[in-house]
Amino acid sequence: MRRYLCIGLVFLLAVSLFHGCGSALSNVNQSTVYVQKKGTILSADIEELDKEYYNESELEDYITSQVDAYQKEHGERVFMESFSVEDGVAKLMMKYVSFEDYQAFNGIELYNGNVVKAQADGYDFDTEFASVSENEKTKVSKEDVLAEDDCNVVIIGANTDVKVDGTILFVSDSNTIVTGKNTVSVIGDEASEEAELTYIIYK
Repeated sequence: MRRYLCIGLVFLLAVSLFHGCGSALSNVNQSTVYVQKKGTILSADIEELDKEYYNESELEDYITSQVDAYQKEHGERVFMESFSVEDGVAKLMMKYVSFEDYQAFNGIELYNGNVVKAQADGYDFDTEFASVSENEKTKVSKEDVLAEDDCNVVIIGANTDVKVDGTILFVSDSNTIVTGKNTVSVIGDEASEEAELTYIIYK
């Protein structure tokens, strides 16, 4: 939502959910990308708005038009479940059939697969890593991470919270805060919606 929410010249673009899936992220209070076990992506986009610069119905119409346009070109692979503005805070709930749909719809890099496949697909894991135990991080080598080649990995290029279906083993060290056994906050330059690629390895 942060990339597309219209505040002056800034747009908000929707992220979607299949019906019945909203409960998985209904209690979050920060923008969150949830990578599910079967590869579907849920997201909650939460943004504080200046009431002088937005119209709720216009924003919802814009989101709906973007979803409709994507579905016409790619089929029913992106869905908006809900959009609301309460007390100046906009909350958008969505679901994507795959990480490719999330990436194409939002223009934000996202990847999900195992460590071996990620390397074959061109990701070099060229960052400093930390192992995770009880939310505490300890620096480890890239070789330690790549040795866990049967584990899953989420790779994302955005500053957002990330949730996975599993237990996080390793994360990029410099720009993450581990908040639970399956959740991590990706932090970066607040002046930009873009972020360096962040790796989250889990089993």
